[in-house]
Amino acid sequence: EDPEWRPGQDVRQLDQPQSVILAVSSDIVPDQGKSRGKAAIFLAALSIATTLLTTFAYGITAFALNPNFFNSIINNNDISILWASLPVVLGIFGLSAFHEVVHIVVAKRRNMKIGLPVPLPSLQIGTFGNITPLRSFPESRTALFDFAISGPLLTSIASMLMIICGTLLTIHTPSDALSNLAVVPAALVKMSFLVGSITSVFAPKVMMLSNAQPIPVHPLFLSGFAGLVGSALNMLPVGRLDGGRACHAVFGRRSAYTISLMTLTLMAIGALTGFSTISIFWGLIITLFQRNLDVPLKDELSEVNDFRLGIYFFSIVVTVLTLVPFPGGVMGLG
Repeated sequence: EDPEWRPGQDVRQLDQPQSVILAVSSDIVPDQGKSRGKAAIFLAALSIATTLLTTFAYGITAFALNPNFFNSIINNNDISILWASLPVVLGIFGLSAFHEVVHIVVAKRRNMKIGLPVPLPSLQIGTFGNITPLRSFPESRTALFDFAISGPLLTSIASMLMIICGTLLTIHTPSDALSNLAVVPAALVKMSFLVGSITSVFAPKVMMLSNAQPIPVHPLFLSGFAGLVGSALNMLPVGRLDGGRACHAVFGRRSAYTISLMTLTLMAIGALTGFSTISIFWGLIITLFQRNLDVPLKDELSEVNDFRLGIYFFSIVVTVLTLVPFPGGVMGLG
């Protein structure tokens, strides 16, 4: 057992081995910082192609309940109407790109080297986000925290703004133009407590509809919905996810490992009980690729400050509110 020292503890009173400082060559890089083999390159290319397919499928599915869209494809064989789903797709890719740009900016400020992001496909929301490997050892827990939390937190805020704007644009769309919007069941809005709460403020009548009632929504809303859910899933405190890295920075490596196992167990329970279908796919991806903790830090001892601790708990609250259902919803997303 490898105990973790915390400031204020007297290491002389510990029965376990003391913390040490290990000097290594600057040429040493993390295993995931080494060049990729052909198999890894092939898997990355396959993941990119699959993500493109699933994201376009998400956009097209959003219009499946639109009578004009359905008739154009089924009765008139007019596939040109598929372009109507493009704003949804571009919105999702835009949020994903924004997420990664934020990571790149923070990584440069924190003198961290990162690899190229690899997108992950999702049948439910188009894409789960990206795997962004670390190519160097972060200087401290503060550096790792800033890198990990920045992407999902700012993307969550941007996604909420898109949901609000999409709701307002839907409300103010002329009645004769509503037939051109995406159509989804009201249950979609109630799948997330946070999304349902936002909708309750700007369009309260929607929340009184039955779950099966089709409602028109602006593409901006659907892009924001996918971005918010994807950010929340990445903020789960598991392994090498952004949330796992942030958890490591806040609580230390040993505690983060325990929290990661607990989170995976809860996800497995949610999947097996039918509470969450998305947990099945996301949990499988995490287990295969992201379940292990990230690379060691140069300074594993110095803790993050109270301000960053507050930001972390705020992000956890946003994550939970995103993944649990609104009252009357059929299931949660987490």
